[in-house]
Amino acid sequence: MSPLTFLSRLTLFISIFFTTLTNVHAQAKAPQKTYMYLIYHKLSPGLTIQDALPVEREWRKINQAAVDEGKLEGWYMTVKQFTSNPNQTEYDYVTRIVTHEMAIKGASPEAMARIYGDSVQAKMADLQRRDRATAPVVKIEIWEITDGTFAPKFAPDGTQFMVVDRIRRRNPGADYDNLVGQLKKLSEERIKRGNLLGWDFSTLVIPNGSEKGYEFSIAHYVTSLGAIGNPILADTPTPILSAQAYKQLRSQTAQVFDITRQEVYRFMEFTTKPSN
Repeated sequence: MSPLTFLSRLTLFISIFFTTLTNVHAQAKAPQKTYMYLIYHKLSPGLTIQDALPVEREWRKINQAAVDEGKLEGWYMTVKQFTSNPNQTEYDYVTRIVTHEMAIKGASPEAMARIYGDSVQAKMADLQRRDRATAPVVKIEIWEITDGTFAPKFAPDGTQFMVVDRIRRRNPGADYDNLVGQLKKLSEERIKRGNLLGWDFSTLVIPNGSEKGYEFSIAHYVTSLGAIGNPILADTPTPILSAQAYKQLRSQTAQVFDITRQEVYRFMEFTTKPSN
C-alpha cells in the first residue's frame, strides 16, 4: 500500500470517527430542564380571593410580556380548594412560574415601558406594596419538572382542577424510576381516552430538607374530580386497566411512596403561549 493510499484511508477513518462521536454526543445531550417556582400567598385578615385578583391580574400582564418574549414558559394563579394540611389557613393560593432556567427572567425594559409608559418604577413599587398588603408571600419552593405528559392542546383555560400529591419515598434511596414510568404510561392512556388533560412528576430542589416531609410531587390536571374517582374508566366496556392490574399498581405505589400532603387547586388567572 502506498503512503498516499494509507494516508487517505487514515484521514477517512478519522473523519468517520469524529462524525460518529459528534452524532453520539448530540443524541446523548441532556434534554432541556424545566423549573417551577411555587410562591405561596396568605390573604391578609378580612380579605378574599376577589381582593387579590386585581393585583394578580396586573402580575399576569407583566408575566405575559415575559412569556411573549420567550423568557418564561408560563405564570399561573392557582387557588386552593382542598388540602390535607392540618394548618388549613397556612396559605390561600399559589402562583406558579415555569421557566427553563433556575433564575427567573422578567420582561424587557421595552416591554415594561409599553405597559407602564414612563412610570415603570413608580407603578412597580405600587404593585409590590399592594401585593404585600393584600396577600403576602409566606414561602417559596423551587421544583424541577422531571417528567410529564399532556394532551396535545393542553392549556390552563381547559383545566378546571389540578390535584397535587406531595410525596416521599418510604425507604430513602429506593429506586422509583420504573414505577414513575408505569404511572406515566397509565396517564398517557387516560389522556387518549379523554379522562385526563395532563400529568407531571417533579422533584423538590430548594429548600430540600428532611423536615419538609416530601421530596417529590405528582400533579394530575383534570376537568372534573370525577376523573380522579374513576381513573381507569372502570364503568366502561373497555377499561384502561383491569381492576386487578390497577389494584396492583396502587399497591406498588403505596409501597414506594407515602403521600404526605394532597391538595386540589383551581386555575384562576394564567398566561398563554403565543402559539396557543
